[in-house]
Amino acid sequence: MAAPPISGVHTLGQDSPLTLWQIAIVSLCVFVNICDGLDTTSIAYAAPSLLRDWNIPAQTFGLVLSAGALGLMIGAIVIAPMADKVGRRAVILASVTTCAICMFGLAMSQNLPQLLVLRLIIGVAVGALVPSLSIMVVEFSNERRGNLFLSLVHIGFAAGAILGAAIGAALVETHGWRSIFFVAGLVTSIAALLCHLFMPESLTFLMTRQPVGALGRVNKLRLRFGESALSELPPRPPAKPRQRGIALSILTPLFLRATLLLWVASFARYFISYFLTGWKPQVLVLAGFTNQAAIAVGMATSAAAAVGVLLMGLFASVIGAARATAIAFVLCALALLGFAFTEDPIPLVLLAAACMFTIEAAFTGIVITTTRFYPAENRSTGVGYTMGVGRLGAIVGPYVGGALIGMNLDRTAYFPVYAAAAIIGAIAVMAAMARSRPPAEKPA
Repeated sequence: MAAPPISGVHTLGQDSPLTLWQIAIVSLCVFVNICDGLDTTSIAYAAPSLLRDWNIPAQTFGLVLSAGALGLMIGAIVIAPMADKVGRRAVILASVTTCAICMFGLAMSQNLPQLLVLRLIIGVAVGALVPSLSIMVVEFSNERRGNLFLSLVHIGFAAGAILGAAIGAALVETHGWRSIFFVAGLVTSIAALLCHLFMPESLTFLMTRQPVGALGRVNKLRLRFGESALSELPPRPPAKPRQRGIALSILTPLFLRATLLLWVASFARYFISYFLTGWKPQVLVLAGFTNQAAIAVGMATSAAAAVGVLLMGLFASVIGAARATAIAFVLCALALLGFAFTEDPIPLVLLAAACMFTIEAAFTGIVITTTRFYPAENRSTGVGYTMGVGRLGAIVGPYVGGALIGMNLDRTAYFPVYAAAAIIGAIAVMAAMARSRPPAEKPA
């Protein structure tokens, strides 16, 4: 059979009902990202007991939390692009296996340097995983369900955080903080084994890169999609000329002001979100909650975060992404201030959930706003740099929180700092879109 003129999985199964095999592959990607959320957030649920057992100063532990955020940035920028050369499957297998090994390492760690190194490595692995998982979901679903499954992959991270809270609440009081990492390692090991056994390679990668044995692997996948086998692969697409200074395209006078302001908004979101994710259980313990109760609250707040992600899409379509994002930031600031000056347990829990709901809604709004602002030729660069620069906030936020908590300040002193960051985020995203319509939406 002659090779088709257009290669890639997007010509296969996109207009057909999903097969059980496709659903299984996409579900495996969702499960892997659930493990990512579990591995990333488990340190927060172990923190109250760990800080007490090892007598670690809060400002020092902030470095451990920031190490994970630094790893996420390194993985996304340095490791994830390697999938274009070595394949999506290879990056997924290496990353999820590394996560499993490092979670067992955390369970057996004996000192702070070990925690730092293992958290950094886990961050790198998770940062490398997410882009490949997203691509695999799009390739192995169909046109009708692709966006739904892609949303489920990203909500899977919040589901992993909920799972981490559930494990912590069930085990930490009776089996200690190491049990959280051990169970997370077991769950991630199951994901790694399933990936080794069942995760296919990206068909687009096989057709475009054509590694050794590609024809046989392509034909196996084509049969899974109900297509006939190829007798030969199509010609490899010509290599694209290497572009220099592509980042400068979003810093031209047309985009400069909005680009810098969107970076500020993204930084503010990561600054707040990673502080809340890393320090919320310990802050609740300092407010009088037991370790188990503080971890249980984490389940509610993670669920609230997932709902915020989903609902922002609806609000953005009604009132506009920038306006909806600014409102989410302002509501987050109010929730943070309320949390700072509230003493009663039930309002504290509700305000903690409101903080996570609003800040994760703001994140979705930033992504939508950025995507809609840049024209197609600049879109990937614009979104990538907005998220990449924003991740600097994920490094700074937990460290600043640790430093302030380590000074024995009450939360009435440091939560307003994060509320101020939320107000800055609201101003930045509105100012970014204020003067003109986004270039991507302007009529030709």
